[in-house]
Amino acid sequence: MNTQVKPKIYTLLAAVAITTIAILGSQLLLKQQIRAQQEQTNNPSAIAPSPPSNNNSSSSAVSIPLSKGYVNGKIAFFIATDASDSQVAASITNTTGFKVNVAPNLALTPDSARQQGYDFVNGIKTSGSPMGFQLGIASALPGEKGYSPLYQLNFVKWNANATPKILKSVDEIITAEKNGELTIAKTDIVINSPAVMPNK
Repeated sequence: MNTQVKPKIYTLLAAVAITTIAILGSQLLLKQQIRAQQEQTNNPSAIAPSPPSNNNSSSSAVSIPLSKGYVNGKIAFFIATDASDSQVAASITNTTGFKVNVAPNLALTPDSARQQGYDFVNGIKTSGSPMGFQLGIASALPGEKGYSPLYQLNFVKWNANATPKILKSVDEIITAEKNGELTIAKTDIVINSPAVMPNK
């Protein structure tokens, strides 16, 4: 009887020893992992070394030139990033020195999402205008009724019998058209040209 009990006790003791070693080993491994995480938290540089400097990397800043125009008799500033027409995009690019993207889908935006803009194709010559004549005119600024960064282009041409002058608002353009001084040619060309408002 003693010979049968001893092997069972030895087997039981061996199982307990193996289980104990496994538990202690896993606890030791867990403690090592916790200690390593604490060291990384206390020493952030151990988590991820800083990337090597690359003097050839490009800057994340982009400079976009401002263009001037008139809104309700006052000078306003705009940026242009996209145009639905390739010739208009090229003209703005040449004038500003900033690459304006060609985005034909802008012409698919509904009329309600656009504001009206007017560029002169003749008249008084002015530098800084994509068409080479007086500054363009927009119908609204941010916060005003009808404002949109999407500017539907209307070409304004002084008639042969008129004396060109600087106009500064949509109302002045409409009045001059009614008086037979100029002609407005509406286009489907849309420019993404948001107004840039100064900080107050």
